[in-house]
Amino acid sequence: MTKRSILLRLADSLGARWGLGFALLCIAQSAVGQHIEDGKLVFPERRIIAFSYHGADEAVLRTTGLKINTREGDGPGSWLNEWRSIGQYYEQLGDAALGGNHRAQAREADLKANVYYALSWFPGNHTPIEDAAYQSQLNVYQKAGALFDVPLEIIEVPFRGSTLITYLHRPVGVENPPLVIWSGGSDQYKANHSRPVSEMTAKGMAVVTFDLPGFGESNDWVSAPDSDEAHMAILDYFIAEQGFESQRVSFVGVSWGGHFALRVAARNDPRINAVAAFCAPAHAAFAQPLENIEYVLTTPARMTYVNLALHLGAEPTAAGIKDAMAPFSLMNSGVLGKGQTITTPLLIANGTMDGAAPVSDLMLSHESAVDSDLWLLGRGDHCAVEYWPIVIPQLADWLLEKFSSS
Repeated sequence: MTKRSILLRLADSLGARWGLGFALLCIAQSAVGQHIEDGKLVFPERRIIAFSYHGADEAVLRTTGLKINTREGDGPGSWLNEWRSIGQYYEQLGDAALGGNHRAQAREADLKANVYYALSWFPGNHTPIEDAAYQSQLNVYQKAGALFDVPLEIIEVPFRGSTLITYLHRPVGVENPPLVIWSGGSDQYKANHSRPVSEMTAKGMAVVTFDLPGFGESNDWVSAPDSDEAHMAILDYFIAEQGFESQRVSFVGVSWGGHFALRVAARNDPRINAVAAFCAPAHAAFAQPLENIEYVLTTPARMTYVNLALHLGAEPTAAGIKDAMAPFSLMNSGVLGKGQTITTPLLIANGTMDGAAPVSDLMLSHESAVDSDLWLLGRGDHCAVEYWPIVIPQLADWLLEKFSSS
């Protein structure tokens, strides 16, 4: 039995199990949101693992969590203030190091500050104080980027009457690198991906990160089913204006970005070498009964739903969320589920305990492609970040294999 067939059999079994009821998935997922309980922060272990991976110090995460007693405002003890204060501390260290011409130390301090600023506005920058924290993150990431071995390039791409602000990371010593276009999700924006980006550039690929329409700095639009037009605008621009070669461009999307990566793959554009969709919601999350959404809005997971609703331009009510999400179903809209209609090489990856992108969604995506790899990441929840130290280097190798075979 091949490794591929083992994966398929496991996925078939899990897909049948999860297909019994999406309500159970929502209940399981609702337990993982950070929230205040009895005046204390409940900080899920998976969040600690995720932000540690991106560069935060685990001990700092745990001790700071003990100080937080409210999600509201920006005073002492508030979520925003405590994480922002740490970001400011590291930014000051970076400024001092740069003043002493210690460039490497300054870069590392700024990247630390970047992670804590990202925590301070997470999971959504809706209020003025959250947006100010987000701007602090962008500022400090650009400081760090100026100190990269190949300095960060900030490139504005015309799109629907405005511009998409992108961050281009180039590898050292590679004259004509292939390009990876990387997008995060509804609460992970273009400055949040420094570590996985560094895995790509270390292996000779250039990476451009951007905010999906409706999120981060791409707030001139709301998120809509056709928001993958932004991906195509970036593809067009980087081929025509930045000198990257057609058929040496791939896409990676994570979470909400993974959803749009699937839409990009389904275009079968011959210029696109491959697409990787991590933890990509495809159908189940968009077809759930109203009572499931009503239940989730009573749990700590409500923040994720409310955040998404606001970015969709919807009322953050169960009915408003259901109506806004329904058009995104890739099955109901015919993007997936019509046989092997995707010819672009595709990688699907996620944990098997995710309620937002369950195994049934992974199988739907996998079976819609002629050339598809499926990576099931153990009992990981949404995006299975605990596996990323191993998975991201393997993703880089997968992309390189696709580039070399084109």
